[in-house]
Amino acid sequence: MIDNTIADKEKAPVRVIYETDMCKDVDDVGALATLHALADKNEVEILAVCFNEVHKDGAAAIGAINTWYHRGDIPIGICKKPLLDPDESRYLSHVAGLPNDIPDNLDLVPSALDVYVETLEAQPDSSVTIVSVGFLNNLADLVESKSELIKKKVNELVIMGARKNDPFNLFRHGTVEAAEKVFRDWPTSIVISNPGGSVRTGVPLRDTPAQNPVREAYYRYFEESFKRRSSWDQIAVLYGVRGLRYFSLESEEDGILRNGYPIHMKPDWRSYITLKLSNEEYEQILNTLMIKPPEADK
Repeated sequence: MIDNTIADKEKAPVRVIYETDMCKDVDDVGALATLHALADKNEVEILAVCFNEVHKDGAAAIGAINTWYHRGDIPIGICKKPLLDPDESRYLSHVAGLPNDIPDNLDLVPSALDVYVETLEAQPDSSVTIVSVGFLNNLADLVESKSELIKKKVNELVIMGARKNDPFNLFRHGTVEAAEKVFRDWPTSIVISNPGGSVRTGVPLRDTPAQNPVREAYYRYFEESFKRRSSWDQIAVLYGVRGLRYFSLESEEDGILRNGYPIHMKPDWRSYITLKLSNEEYEQILNTLMIKPPEADK
């Protein structure tokens, strides 16, 4: 039996900025739902959500999810630079049609860089965890322009991606150079999170209310059905909030980007997570969090 409570009731919530490419795959949605459930447990404070894809409905879909969990005021920043061969989405337009306060005119939505700067400047030193489950274009802009701010405010950056020759988050849309910039220049600890492919979640969402945007995203992603989907992004969030409770950190095997840039591992500087539990145990933890109703609705 997996305990979903937090052992230390006095522990301060982890301050998280969530960086997502919510568009092509749906585990980004499950990860944001996981964050909100953990926020309802007072384990995390969601400071902001930044979007590194360029789909026109991305910000509104994120806003709809935040609104469902009664946190529609969370700042949302978007990528305002061109992205090579941007993706379509099976679900974003459907989710964006649910209640949210994001303006139709995306010129009125702040850039991810502006949201990062404003959010980080308001936080205590060494207090922020950034969980990135998408491309690193926004983070490359941040480290290029505000490295000292990162060094002062960010405790840890969690990056969902493969350590060796990642073909997606650290490569697609011409973003491998951005990934190189982040791994080369980021001035605080980076933890790579790659497990989750065989941790499959989401089917229990069918029993949640039809107006739940998380349910809607999974329903539309699977073309009006519910199936189990890999949980790479949820695993990254779970580590970002609960740390070594379910994971171990390793720094033994170096990584490499697809452009040949080596990622040299070093304890407390550049590391990667390994799993402590079975796939079934992670599925139980994550499904329970993903279907948890918003706190005010209980």
